[in-house]
Amino acid sequence: ALRRIRLLAEGWGVSEYLAYATSAIREAENGGDFIARVQEDVGLRIRPISGAFEAELIYKGVRRAVDLPEPALLVDIGGGSTEFIVGTAQTMHMAMSLKLGAARMTQAFIHTDPVERGEFKALRAYYREYLAPVYEAVRRHGVREIVGSSGTMENLAQVYLQLFGPAGASPFHEVYEAKTFRQVTKKIMRSTRAERAALPGIDEKRRDQIVAGAMLVDVLLKDLPIERVRLSPHALREGMVVHFIEQNSGRMRQLAAHTGVRRRSVYELGFRFQWEQAHARHVADLALTLFDATRSLHGLGDEDRELLEYAALLHDIGYHISHRAHHKHALYLIQHADLRGFHPDEVAVMANVARYHRRAFPKSSHEAYMALSKAERRRVRRLAALLRLAEGLDRSHFQNVIRLEAHLTDEALHLRLTTKSDPALEVWGTRHAADLFEATFGRRVEVEVRAGDQEG
Repeated sequence: ALRRIRLLAEGWGVSEYLAYATSAIREAENGGDFIARVQEDVGLRIRPISGAFEAELIYKGVRRAVDLPEPALLVDIGGGSTEFIVGTAQTMHMAMSLKLGAARMTQAFIHTDPVERGEFKALRAYYREYLAPVYEAVRRHGVREIVGSSGTMENLAQVYLQLFGPAGASPFHEVYEAKTFRQVTKKIMRSTRAERAALPGIDEKRRDQIVAGAMLVDVLLKDLPIERVRLSPHALREGMVVHFIEQNSGRMRQLAAHTGVRRRSVYELGFRFQWEQAHARHVADLALTLFDATRSLHGLGDEDRELLEYAALLHDIGYHISHRAHHKHALYLIQHADLRGFHPDEVAVMANVARYHRRAFPKSSHEAYMALSKAERRRVRRLAALLRLAEGLDRSHFQNVIRLEAHLTDEALHLRLTTKSDPALEVWGTRHAADLFEATFGRRVEVEVRAGDQEG
């Protein structure tokens, strides 16, 4: 498997590798021999990491995928160990790795099918003995939420969705009520292996050890004032990448200022496709100014304002593929970029708004546009009209417009520009880009640069 990974990486032109070993190799008697063998035969240097560092990496991965405005208990149930972290998006208050992995606990305590009461009693007591410092941290920081990031937690959530719905939902997009989640853990704990095999959502490799994992979650939910459970699609692997980037890239450290998952996800996508950041940010600011000045006309809310900003930030990422039809490439890249923190409908709106920042108007022959609901198509057309104007205002890509004043009347949208230098290109670009706005809202766009408004 490691040889295949190495060949795949070489095919992508990878020149540097990052491989960490966690508790299974760290504690194995032949762990050192394994690491040396991999180095010799495959050419991969594996770095054993401590449980505490593993917990820190999990925290870094989770906080990039899940908003943590309030202190939460992050739980990553592995085979040999389980990592517990208490923290918010800004601060990790506590992190520890305990030898409470599902496979380890199954081997030590569970020998019957279904599990007998005495085995449950012994395992529950063992958990509580070692969880004391976790309990203390949870109570000290007022934690009311568990965020799980393991395959065990994902399987439990899949069973929850099978039993309680909503049908077809992603386990990562739901918030689970703690009392109801305990119904799932209890069902798993009482089940036989054959019954677990018949339950959709439980991986075959976890049918034996998920009972111990379910009991760990059940003990946490029973003993602590937890009100809800969520899942993170990111954990250790993503945390490794985040840590590497933080340590090695000044450009990526710029992202640390964006603690919100959605905004950070948008900026990461822009950097990935080598965006022209100054132009993107300037167009976004101009688009927001236009949005605010025309609220009485478009009737859209703050949620739409946010989507307009993100669409503006990403509108030119299609240049990464080619200049020609880059607006269409932007549509595809945004649709398929796995932007975190967004509902799929929001991604679809952003992608379409970016697509219509130039060239054709939205049409019934455009598949991605027609896949939207009628209400979403209305939003896209209105937001795209504003983005198109904003793009025209920075036609030069030199951020020549340093102040935009917008005034709406019954007949027209009046734009007054203050620029750093000759505004001819921006005036031409804005007038050329006014077509969708005028067709959508029935108002002319008038552009004015008064004498003395050109600075310098």
